[in-house]
Amino acid sequence: MPASAELVDLCQTHLELLRRTFGEVSSVIYLTLGVDADAEPVLVPIAQIPESSDLNDLLNPMIRRDALPASGMAGMSMVDAVASGELAGVGHTSPDIDSSMERLVVPLIHQEIVMGVLVMLRSDRPWQASEQQYLQTVSVSLAAGCFLDRQNQWLHQRLKTKQALQGEQSEVFHNLLHQFRNPLTAIGTFGKLMLRRLSQDDPNYRLADGIVRESKRLTELVTDFDAAVDIGDVDIAREVTPPLLPESSEIPQKPLLPALGRSLEATPQLLGDVLEPLITVTVAAASERHRQFWHSPLASFSQELVAIDAQALQEVVANLLDNAFKYSPLQAWVWLLGSLGKENYLGIAVGDSGPGIPLEDQVHLFERSYRGIQSQGTIPGTGLGLAIAKDLITQMGGTIEVVSPLGAGDAHPPWIPISLHQSLSPMENGTVFIIWLPTTH
Repeated sequence: MPASAELVDLCQTHLELLRRTFGEVSSVIYLTLGVDADAEPVLVPIAQIPESSDLNDLLNPMIRRDALPASGMAGMSMVDAVASGELAGVGHTSPDIDSSMERLVVPLIHQEIVMGVLVMLRSDRPWQASEQQYLQTVSVSLAAGCFLDRQNQWLHQRLKTKQALQGEQSEVFHNLLHQFRNPLTAIGTFGKLMLRRLSQDDPNYRLADGIVRESKRLTELVTDFDAAVDIGDVDIAREVTPPLLPESSEIPQKPLLPALGRSLEATPQLLGDVLEPLITVTVAAASERHRQFWHSPLASFSQELVAIDAQALQEVVANLLDNAFKYSPLQAWVWLLGSLGKENYLGIAVGDSGPGIPLEDQVHLFERSYRGIQSQGTIPGTGLGLAIAKDLITQMGGTIEVVSPLGAGDAHPPWIPISLHQSLSPMENGTVFIIWLPTTH
C-alpha cells in the first residue's frame, strides 16, 4: 500500500528539519511493504534529501543486504532484529558510496512493527550517542505517522468496499420496491371493484373496505421506504474521504422514523378518527385468529385533540395488538381501551389475558432485538416491534409503559371498565401496555 501524499510531505518536512539540525547530511526514509518472493524486505523510498541525488539507488540494496536480517522479515521478529543490532546500526557504507561517509540506520517502529527505516549519511564527523538518541526520538514520531497513514488507507479501502456493496443493495431495494408496487396496486383495484358490487349493508362490505384501506396504507409505506432508500443513495454517492473541517452551514436533517422512513409530522387529531380503521381490521382479525376482542366505544377515544402522526400511532397500536394476539392463548381476550386520562395527557391501553411478561424481561423490553423468554419458544419474531413503538411514541412527545401481571379477580386495575372486568375475571396474569399522548391545550 503506497504512502499518501500527506505522509510523504510529513516525512520530507522531517528530513528538512534534520538537515537544519545536523548540517550537510543526506537522508532517505523507506517504508517496509512486506517481503518479496525471496523473503527479502520490500523497501520503498518515500522521502529523500537531497532529492536530486541517486542516493536511494545506492542505499536500497545495501540496506536490504546489511541493515535488515538476512533471513528477511519471516526469519526473526523486527523487534528481535533491532535488539540484536541487525536492523539498526552505525558504520561505514558499502563500497559504492564514498568510504568517508558515516551511516546511521534508525528503524521506525510502532507497536513492535517496523514501519520503515530512516538512513542518515554525513562525511564531516561520526554520529555521536546524543545525536543517535535524538534521532530515535524523531523515529517514534515518524513511525506513528506511517502507522496512522497505513491504518487510514486500510479504513479508506474498507469504506470504499462497503460503499460499493451498499450501492448494489440499493439497486436490489429499488428493483424489489418497483416490483412490489404492481401486485399492491392490483390488490387495491380488486378491493375497489368489490366495494362497487356490494351494498353498505352487506357484511362483506366492511372486509372489502378494509382491503382498500390497508392497500392504501401499504402504498404509503412503500413510498416512505423508497424515500428512505433514496436518502441512503445520497449518502453513498458522497465523497468517501470526509472534509478536514465540518461544514458549519450544513443544516442537520430531522431524525428518521425507523418504522416509517420519514420525518415525524404531528398534527392535532382525535384518537377515535385515527384508530377507527385499525379497530375495524382488528375485529375481523380476532375471529380469524380465534381470539376475543373488546374495545372501548369510539366516542371514548375522542375526548380531546392530541398532537400525533396518524400513521405512526397506527403503527404502534397495530404492533401492540399483533403481539397480544401472538402471545396469548386461543380464545384469550385482547382489548383496546381509550378512556384513560391524566393531566395534559390522554391514554390508550392495549392488553391481553395471556401469560404475562417476566419481571426480568420487562427491564429490557424496549431494547432492539431483545425477545427474552419468547426467544425460547416457537413463535417467530424479530424483537423490533416494541423498540419501534417506543421510538415513535417518544418522538410524538409521549411515553409508553407496561403493567404485567394484571392480577386476579378484583385485583384488576380500577381503570378497567366493568364490562371488560367481567369478561376478564377470573384471570391471574395478563399484560397491558399504556400509551400516554400529550393533549394540545
